[in-house]
Amino acid sequence: MKNKAQKLRYCIGANICLLIMITIPIILLDNGTSSYFKWGWSDNLVLISIPINTKARYISVCVYIVLIKASGVLIGEIANPILGFNIYNPDKMVITEFTKNELQLYGNSLWFIDGFKRLMLIMVSITQIDLALIGMLSSEIMAIFTIRMLLNEKEFNINVEDIKDIEDMEEGVSLIIQ
Repeated sequence: MKNKAQKLRYCIGANICLLIMITIPIILLDNGTSSYFKWGWSDNLVLISIPINTKARYISVCVYIVLIKASGVLIGEIANPILGFNIYNPDKMVITEFTKNELQLYGNSLWFIDGFKRLMLIMVSITQIDLALIGMLSSEIMAIFTIRMLLNEKEFNINVEDIKDIEDMEEGVSLIIQ
């Protein structure tokens, strides 16, 4: 347990460092002329050839983004493990829940639709930073609920030594947050 928890802490710390390394130059080198760093609706905001020049259109786009991103997380968190563990797990050589053609159809259909949605949402996200942030935040908020739902289906048996490791991990996370 300790080794895995330690690895996760290092990965989270490295990810935070990488995020800072990516974000700081973008903020410092912005010359203020890009339309990407604008917020809200404007006459210049055109989203996939649709002008977003009123409050109602902007709110509609935001709701659209939230619904698409949140449902994508929910669907992905449920469907991807099912498909991934059945298709890609080299230790699972006998599949009992699906036929070969079903898995092929489900896998290719889901991932094709996800790819196309990702393409469309990239176009939305590169239009303006507030739309990108709305999409990212809605995905992450939905991930909190989805992960909790999936964890609630599991049983956790932790021995006394593992509890000490968890307390150490929580202490480390609180130091990172401070």
